Amino acid sequence: MAHHIEGSRNSCALHGALQVIEAIEGVVPVIHSTAGCGVQHFLGVNRLNAGADRFGGPPVSNSNISEKHVVFGGSSRLREQLKNTVKIVEGDLYVIVTGCSTEMVGDDIPAMTKEGRDQDFQVIYANTPGFRGDVHLGYQLAVKALIEQLPSLGKGEQSPIEGLVNIWGIVPHQDPFWAGNLEEIGRLLEGIGLKPNLLFGYGQGLTAWNRVPKAALNVVVSVWGDAPALLLEERYGAQVLRLEGLPVGSAAGRFLQTVGDRLNLDVTRTENFIKSEEKRLSTYLASIADTYYRAGFQREFALIGESAQVVGISEFLAGTLGLIPRTLIITDNPPENVREALLTTLTGLVENSGTEVFFSEDLAEITDIVRSAAVELVLGSALEEPVAVELGVPFLQLSFPLSKQVVLSRGYAGYRGAATLLEDFGSAILSKGYNSHISQESQVHTASESALYGS
Repeated sequence: MAHHIEGSRNSCALHGALQVIEAIEGVVPVIHSTAGCGVQHFLGVNRLNAGADRFGGPPVSNSNISEKHVVFGGSSRLREQLKNTVKIVEGDLYVIVTGCSTEMVGDDIPAMTKEGRDQDFQVIYANTPGFRGDVHLGYQLAVKALIEQLPSLGKGEQSPIEGLVNIWGIVPHQDPFWAGNLEEIGRLLEGIGLKPNLLFGYGQGLTAWNRVPKAALNVVVSVWGDAPALLLEERYGAQVLRLEGLPVGSAAGRFLQTVGDRLNLDVTRTENFIKSEEKRLSTYLASIADTYYRAGFQREFALIGESAQVVGISEFLAGTLGLIPRTLIITDNPPENVREALLTTLTGLVENSGTEVFFSEDLAEITDIVRSAAVELVLGSALEEPVAVELGVPFLQLSFPLSKQVVLSRGYAGYRGAATLLEDFGSAILSKGYNSHISQESQVHTASESALYGS
């Protein structure tokens, strides 16, 4: 019997491409599909990332094809829509992305794109029907289209820029903290004398993308950054550095040391920067120590999220804070050849801890796993909140989709992200029953003071 996935959080390839395009300043998507594709993206992605819906959503153009175009072809409709979009919506680049219906009909998108370029429209295309795969494939398809089709990248010699580093694998909006995570990784690279090319977010437009082939190093934060990094390695010979996951806390220091070794950076500068960052984080940890012990921060936890996020956050919680990773659920469907490495990494975080690792995007299955795990803390998406409430344990939303957080520039990457994570999960624990503990403790202190001062 076929199994139907309940409450999948991975959406479709078209939506993944839209998430890429909307995160680049000056780039305008043109959807060639039915009206519902754009509406579903707005309601199912933008609305579930509070802080991502700029002025009610970014400017999205849609050809809104109807039954007539499905039967007879929609090329004429796309031609009209592209022309009107260029007139009305100001942009540096227009990207045609396709849905299932137009792909099944077989509209000639490359020909329509060439026709637009012949009219001096700055336009490229990406074939992104939902039936090809999920949001992560859409990220890869859109990035590949940008690398291969940007008009400026085909002109002249691509001379490398010393110290330039591209960052791949953080999917905008699919990681709710994508902007903050990219900014923190960029800050860390700048701290050791490099030039980060973040590609997405504030200030990241076509200038950043035109520099992509000139990078000395391509950093891959998750498996979804492998495809663009390999393409650039093949075409331009740029080095590739793959991380096990999001570098959180001390993992950021190892990341910087590896980058420094790869690019032959000044060892003293790199070490001094890492020492300074470690000292700051140690100060934060010391300041929370009393609350850590009094509130019982050391707990067995369940973490539900994307692979890079699960690896990075679990390592920090277990290795630095002493929590026990009981149940880890990876939701982004990494390829089979990656899963074995993930299992080895995650089950080895705490020796003899009995850590269980699952790969699932099914809400019902995930709920059953968490319900039976007997954990004391749940970290996941809005979809996991009901089971945390049922279990009566503290809960923190930190993976897509979010429903109770506004995220603008916060992130969990690096040293600053580790401090933010400590604040967030600590606050979740304190808000779940610590008040009564404080009240009882205060009564004890009051009684002791009365006895001491004879009042």
